[in-house]
Amino acid sequence: WRNERAVSDFDRRHVFNSAWLYELPFGKNKPFLGSAGGAMNHIVGGWSLNGIFSAYTSEPWTVTSGSRTNNASHVSRAALVGNTLPSTELKEQAGSVGPVLFTREQRLQYFAAPGPGENGMGRNMFRGPGYWNFDLAAQKNFQLTERFRLQFRAETFNTFNHPSFQNPSSASSGSNQITNARFGETCCEAVAPNTTSNIIQTGESGRVVQFGLKLSF
Repeated sequence: WRNERAVSDFDRRHVFNSAWLYELPFGKNKPFLGSAGGAMNHIVGGWSLNGIFSAYTSEPWTVTSGSRTNNASHVSRAALVGNTLPSTELKEQAGSVGPVLFTREQRLQYFAAPGPGENGMGRNMFRGPGYWNFDLAAQKNFQLTERFRLQFRAETFNTFNHPSFQNPSSASSGSNQITNARFGETCCEAVAPNTTSNIIQTGESGRVVQFGLKLSF
């Protein structure tokens, strides 16, 4: 039972979320161009920016052997060769889609199938890459009449087109089994960030740009 004692599969040690809104100081009754009216105020006034930034530390994952060395219904975890845990920094490897946590050489150097009746190393001994995402939007309000107001929005999700890599056990191209040819691969984020899930249900996590108009009355 001692090998089962570990952090939960969804453990993220640190989570940071922030949201902000900034009204640009231009246009009627603002510090700059405060006396602007008519067409000039429609151009420079009523603008604001808002953004969302999220950053999470990595989730833990387990290296499995791909063999049922412990019993006939359970794939055991891999055995650690030696007493040193290999580094999980992202690395490039020829023939792999995206970076890997362990190269083929490291797989042979650090991991092996456990002996008969053994279950290998402890669970969740490794952590994958962290995650961060930044969304940015600009909006402009037009006061058409006393009753009607028009809002224009330009929004970007994953503004910097930053790739998010997963644990091998969760990656769309990757595996946590040492017998799998895709062992250690981390590509790519298979589920879209929360801020884009309603925009792109396919789960693509690349940059998304959208424009919108909203009439309020």
